[in-house]
Amino acid sequence: MIIMLALDGEPINLRGIKVSPSMEIKTSDKSGNASSTTASEDGTKAKKLQVSGLIRFRDKKDLSRLFTLAEAKGAGGGAKRYRIASPVAQAINMREGIFTDSISATEQDQQLAWAVTFTLTEQVSTAEKAQGRGPAGTKPTTTNTQTATGAKPGAPGDEPEELTSFEKILKGVDAKLGSWGVGGEEPKE
Repeated sequence: MIIMLALDGEPINLRGIKVSPSMEIKTSDKSGNASSTTASEDGTKAKKLQVSGLIRFRDKKDLSRLFTLAEAKGAGGGAKRYRIASPVAQAINMREGIFTDSISATEQDQQLAWAVTFTLTEQVSTAEKAQGRGPAGTKPTTTNTQTATGAKPGAPGDEPEELTSFEKILKGVDAKLGSWGVGGEEPKE
């Protein structure tokens, strides 16, 4: 069997596994009572992976293990965060997630198996990284703070976080805009 999903290196044994990604993009209607199609973007929400597949009745230990993973708690008492290994998660740049919404196992008598479905929701999403936020209650992990006079180095021992190619582009744009100074004037050379 080819492993299509692993959490913290532990394979999730589902037959006929389907991993479906989704991402909600919030928008607001700005047209009022007019017939305009004007809308504004309110932000991008975390990515989700909807996972479904079968676990045979004789493999009930796999079902038990999956439910144990879903109810596990992290160090702070919240839902445990898992490192996700999946071709689909890799394609959408989703690295870590937690079990959210629900997990279910419905008996399928003709197949002698349970139809299992669950959702993994991204933690520390690309959108949060771009805005300089981590999970709730944590401080941004930036190594430089931008001021009107220039950049100041971070505290000793701070290690830069690995950036995606898109985040590197944003960092370059941010640096260029910062060099323009206050009031939008071009830098003097």
